[in-house]
Amino acid sequence: MKKYLTSLLLALAAPVAAYCAADTPSGESNDKKTYVTVHTSEGDFTLWLYDDTPIHRDNFIRLCEDGTYEGVIFHRVIKDFLIQGGDPQSRGREPGKGYGDGDGGYCVYSEILPEHFCKQGALIDAKLGDDVNPTRMSAGTQFCVVQGKRFTDQQLDKTEQRLNDWHRNYLYHNSRYEIMLENPELSKIENGDRLNAEARAMAEKRYAEEGPVKISPERREIYKRVGGTPHLDGSVTVFGELVDGQDVVEKITLMPTDDNDRPVKDVVILSTKVERK
Repeated sequence: MKKYLTSLLLALAAPVAAYCAADTPSGESNDKKTYVTVHTSEGDFTLWLYDDTPIHRDNFIRLCEDGTYEGVIFHRVIKDFLIQGGDPQSRGREPGKGYGDGDGGYCVYSEILPEHFCKQGALIDAKLGDDVNPTRMSAGTQFCVVQGKRFTDQQLDKTEQRLNDWHRNYLYHNSRYEIMLENPELSKIENGDRLNAEARAMAEKRYAEEGPVKISPERREIYKRVGGTPHLDGSVTVFGELVDGQDVVEKITLMPTDDNDRPVKDVVILSTKVERK
């Protein structure tokens, strides 16, 4: 229990890369869009960064412009799922080593919006699970690009059930976190049963009020026609999307990997270029 609370407090105490959403670089109009081209050892791809997720947008811009990603690898690559990179420690590229624990030493507040979802090409955060990260903050430097796969209606029905199971679990952990903040005494080991009971009751009440999670007909069509990872919807921040280089992302997902999902042949980020147009 104490370890759990400590993890939460450390997460909250971590510096957050927050920048003013209203600020626009000098001489540039507010209607310009931001694009980032990622040059990799396997080819290039370009991402459009959403303006309605300004904390993640500006954090990503800063990391791209200051060279943080140069030399790091895509340390986690899973066929029909995603590619993940941005761990600064992976710049060492130690053979056989699994990376993914490095996040630049900070977290970014979540910006989970209902209009953004994990279709093929979505740019999403990387984060810890709800049990230790109930506010769903993002790992500071890490990011993922969704490859995903196409789904049938039957598969999407099963995904809906999975989403509801996960949402109930999230509501429980989030309620638990809120209760501990309101009454720190409940974080003591001897009060664990009471804490859990109150959290379960609060979570079930919230779930009943919200109603079950549903995948809309419009979103179903995209997952059937284009593909993606619908089981992540609502649990990660989607802050951009791929506009060029889908073939490169797919090529990377098809590369042989080791037991840590790291490509046997390292996929290195050579450089990143930010453009506003």
